[in-house]
Amino acid sequence: MPRLWMAVPNGTPPELEPYVDDPEGLERFVREIVEGAGARLEALFFDVARPTAFALVEGLDEFRTIRAVRKALGAEVLNKLLTVEQAVEATEQERAFRRPQQ
Repeated sequence: MPRLWMAVPNGTPPELEPYVDDPEGLERFVREIVEGAGARLEALFFDVARPTAFALVEGLDEFRTIRAVRKALGAEVLNKLLTVEQAVEATEQERAFRRPQQ
């Protein structure tokens, strides 16, 4: 199952202002949003140089739900990540696409 890596500002939009200096509160807030969407927050990390947190989310696959979660959290960046096994499968699929049709 793909994972998402989202950069969540720590303080803006206004819904996040109460969590500017409350990492545990922000984690609870992000977890509520993510779990409400039927996914799982694996971890929340904080940037040392910017007021930004990074959420590693598993199980968020449906595009409309991804958009809703991203907007609810004000996420600035959203990357879909694959495990090593998933990357191997993708590489095999890519090779199959590139094989000449016989």
